[in-house]
Amino acid sequence: MRTMTSWAVTGRGTLIGTVVGAVEGAIWWHAEGIAVIHLFLILLVPVPLGAMLAVRARLPRWWVTALAGPLAFAALVQALDALIPSHSAPELPEAFHVLPFVLAGVIGYAAVARIAASHGPRWPRIAAAVALSVLVAVILQGRAAIADWHKERAIAGLDLTVLGLGAHTYQSNGSVVWQDLQGGDLPAGLSMWYELRNTAGTVDIRSIDVTLVPASWGSAEELCTRPSAAASRRTCRPLPGNLWLRADEYGPVSVTAQRQETLIEVSAPSEAEARAALADLRPVTAQTVASYR
Repeated sequence: MRTMTSWAVTGRGTLIGTVVGAVEGAIWWHAEGIAVIHLFLILLVPVPLGAMLAVRARLPRWWVTALAGPLAFAALVQALDALIPSHSAPELPEAFHVLPFVLAGVIGYAAVARIAASHGPRWPRIAAAVALSVLVAVILQGRAAIADWHKERAIAGLDLTVLGLGAHTYQSNGSVVWQDLQGGDLPAGLSMWYELRNTAGTVDIRSIDVTLVPASWGSAEELCTRPSAAASRRTCRPLPGNLWLRADEYGPVSVTAQRQETLIEVSAPSEAEARAALADLRPVTAQTVASYR
């Protein structure tokens, strides 16, 4: 039998990885609704599919590619997904997050097929596998920092002054950058969630939500009376200081205001708490908000 060249092995490994990655990406894309079944498929499909394709491609030591390929693919998917902006970043569509599956398949299966077919000393193959493992481990270890960096860039790109609440009175519970909120009702903006600390310094269950929108979108009154927010709510009414109050009979109270180029909406259990939180808002850095957990 004619010996397959290393380039041919790499090419066939690339084709196998492309197919596996595309199938896995398609499963992930349609995962909404019955996520448990799709998760099971994502974990199970690469082994039989990769093995079948490796046999059909007549790869040398095909069984190594069939077994090690899914492991390399799974590790690389996590690493590549950590390198791209999270779903909160407005500059990329959600479909972009299918790309790591395809790239992980291409890189993982091509590398494994090439290493499995190599002849001669074992140490270069071992060194290549170790280097790839170390690279993946380093990326995964810094996953949170990478996500914060992407979110910081997205926040800094918003046309508004970033305002937040102090850690002495409020504990941050997370933040998200969004675009086209509620079907295009609002432009790109920023939402932050807090919990109120009581006098003893412990966290209360009373939540405070802060939403920031560029003032170019409209006015504080328009933010208060926008259709999606006003549905099944009482009519907004003005308050002193160019503030607007929106209160639901059984839900939270929201106060909207404008500070320079930023529209603000603060939601809290009561009007007093919403107005107090609004008064406590101070300029903060994008890095600070990006680190909210």
